Amino acid sequence: MNEGPRMNLPKKNDEAALEEYKKQHLEDFMEYTKKSKSPNSIRAYKFAWTKFSDWCSGSGYNLLFPPAESFELLIGLFIASMAKSKNLKPASLTTYLAGIKHFYSEKNIRVDTKHEEIRKAMAGIRRELGTKQNRKLPLTTDNIKLLIDSIGRIVKPIESRDKAIILIGFAGAFRRSELVGIDHEHLEFGSGGVSIFIPSSKTDQEGAGRFVDIPFSGSETYCPVRAIQAWIMCSKSSSGPVFRSITKGGRIKDKRLGDRDIAYMLKKYCKPFGFSDQIAGHSLRAGHVTSSIKMGTPETWIMRQTGHTSVDTLRKYERLQREFEANSAAKIGL
Repeated sequence: MNEGPRMNLPKKNDEAALEEYKKQHLEDFMEYTKKSKSPNSIRAYKFAWTKFSDWCSGSGYNLLFPPAESFELLIGLFIASMAKSKNLKPASLTTYLAGIKHFYSEKNIRVDTKHEEIRKAMAGIRRELGTKQNRKLPLTTDNIKLLIDSIGRIVKPIESRDKAIILIGFAGAFRRSELVGIDHEHLEFGSGGVSIFIPSSKTDQEGAGRFVDIPFSGSETYCPVRAIQAWIMCSKSSSGPVFRSITKGGRIKDKRLGDRDIAYMLKKYCKPFGFSDQIAGHSLRAGHVTSSIKMGTPETWIMRQTGHTSVDTLRKYERLQREFEANSAAKIGL
């Protein structure tokens, strides 16, 4: 968007100036509407639209002239095809629907992705494929201590970095994208611990940002604040990404870690204990919530840390925890 001086209101009889003034308003409006979606959402939408366009072309359909003059029917045919031939899950198809709707709206074409035809197709897909998620193991407090103990005395830079990632990721209940996105400029150390600013996240599409506070712990070994301070001293960096790539030779690079690197790192440390296949990048965040619920922590405290905006989402973890606690198998004396 043009950041130069704004135009003054032109005189009513200056038609050329008035047109330029209107043009500037339109450019500002279009620029802000483009920023209404996060970059990650836009990438997902573009991917969905490309898939839809390619499918239409390959199947003999026209994007702008759908069968029976129904865009909803065309979209329904597409998601049915994706579910059958690509075995895509309902969650992926929902993202596809959002992307298709977004790009049709840019062409001034209104489509109803909640139309009865589409809802019926999605209901049938859910019945056939099921919506039960492939559960990943939450890394609870005991698991975290086990991993930190396995690292032991810090000798190599990668050990210092990984210890900090595990402890900060767990204590902050961060999503993996939030964790690797932390910059030095986001850190505020104080007598009580560290405050970490998260500029934007999945539930903060407008980018208002939020602070996540992590206190010093009573144990020096498992303290997330001391761990990140030790890593910063080891990395000798003071700006840019906190968690960086490290070569096999131990050289710390300027490159930021990717979010997939978090899952790879966690799996590496879990492998000796036999549960690496059940671990994902989300395991640190899920472990924080699961551990907090088990300890009786108030929901409002947990939501303040995780950034959850819906208590229903949080209670999914509570239901999973209850499955094991309120279970007759735990009372049969084995």
